[in-house]
Amino acid sequence: MQNVSLSKASVIVLGTALACSMAGIGNAQMIYSLRAGAAMIDITPKPDELKLKTDTIRDHLYARAIVADSGDSCAVLIGVDQGAIRKDMYDAALPRVASATGCAKENILISATHTHSGSTDGFGGAPSSATVADGIVKAATEAKAKLAPATVGYGRANVDLNVNRDLFNSKLEWRQEPNPQGISDKTLSVVEFIGADYIPIGVYMNYAMHPINFYLSGVISADFPGEASRTIEEHFDHGTVAIFTQGTSGDQNPMLRENFLTAFRGETVPGTETIGAPPPPPAPASNFNPATAAAGLKPVPEQNLAAYRKAIDRTSTDVTMMGVLIAEKTLYLMRHDIQPVAEARIWGGQEKFTCPGRDRLDTDHPIRENGMPPYKDGADVNLMVSLVRIGDIYFTGINGEVYTNIGLKIKNTAPANKLVISTLTNGGANSGYIYSDDAYSHLSFQVIGSRLKPGCAENKITDAALDLMRKADQ
Repeated sequence: MQNVSLSKASVIVLGTALACSMAGIGNAQMIYSLRAGAAMIDITPKPDELKLKTDTIRDHLYARAIVADSGDSCAVLIGVDQGAIRKDMYDAALPRVASATGCAKENILISATHTHSGSTDGFGGAPSSATVADGIVKAATEAKAKLAPATVGYGRANVDLNVNRDLFNSKLEWRQEPNPQGISDKTLSVVEFIGADYIPIGVYMNYAMHPINFYLSGVISADFPGEASRTIEEHFDHGTVAIFTQGTSGDQNPMLRENFLTAFRGETVPGTETIGAPPPPPAPASNFNPATAAAGLKPVPEQNLAAYRKAIDRTSTDVTMMGVLIAEKTLYLMRHDIQPVAEARIWGGQEKFTCPGRDRLDTDHPIRENGMPPYKDGADVNLMVSLVRIGDIYFTGINGEVYTNIGLKIKNTAPANKLVISTLTNGGANSGYIYSDDAYSHLSFQVIGSRLKPGCAENKITDAALDLMRKADQ
């Protein structure tokens, strides 16, 4: 630990000395002395805003912001404990964040952690878009006010927590179930902003895994992203703000997830789990519809409350494990791997484009999975790729829920290895899931529910990301 601190101290001293020496040589070379600030704002709904009397708040939701300033430019990195950054939310927050920080709009990345328990009724309900937008603006404003000398560095490691969730099972059916043989990107990317006192000002984490552990269970929670952020923030006595963002997680679930919470809304309580016993008879096929499920939520019956609360505790243990493991791996990288620097040029850009859209014709009785619904031509899908470069670190944002192979294609062809791909960033595309070309034949609910026709999104997203990287290098 001492050696790491000395290394970071040397970077700060040498960077400051270099900046001072160059200041007396006119403008022969631009020096980008970095400053950073970070803040977080609570956006948790109030207890009286919850939908049902048995709904609960497990942990709080936050909007978190890091502002980086190089002297001639600045950038804002924001993470929000919500399922998505809806277009209305993004449009409401973006100009206010730009005005409050003085940073160009294209230098701002606003990302959702993708927690499925940011409200108790799916992706609607409290907190409102206005509340979230206000929290985003306030976090960015406070982060700007806290700018102080900083260094920045990048590291990455593998964390084996996610699993592909598109399974073609032994019955020759497509189901959302663990598929260990499927593709996963297990990369945890970490960017640190270290203050002159060697305490992190901000930490930016990125990993691809759905936070669905409390979905439609009546529990408000930031899920494992919140646990990861909170673990790091508590580790540094709340002098640090830790942002979590989603990688390409469109086809990724937690490997160790076993969630039975929604079962307790019925009149009977699930029995004790058995191992190795013959499975019960299969339930009738059900075409799960999230909107219908949210609208039909009822309080947990009184006779089920004790078992329901026990199930929440069991799920909480799993969520804590996932978040703490991500946080501890992040801390390991910060202690032993990342070598930060004190100068960093900042650049930002965006590219917007469209792909052909389709609309389903079975809206009255939509099939969930394992079948191809009828379609008609629909409005074009509006996609956007954003890129912020800080030093030699490239933060790429995509405004949708992206499959793994698209992210891997970008990483494998990018002219840089310090790369973060944050999805669900800067508004929501009118696409549904953004599946990779190889997944078009998968009759999973993500693919058949997507508004994208095949053969467009993967190449256009990759080309836009690479084009922005080239522009950032000029």
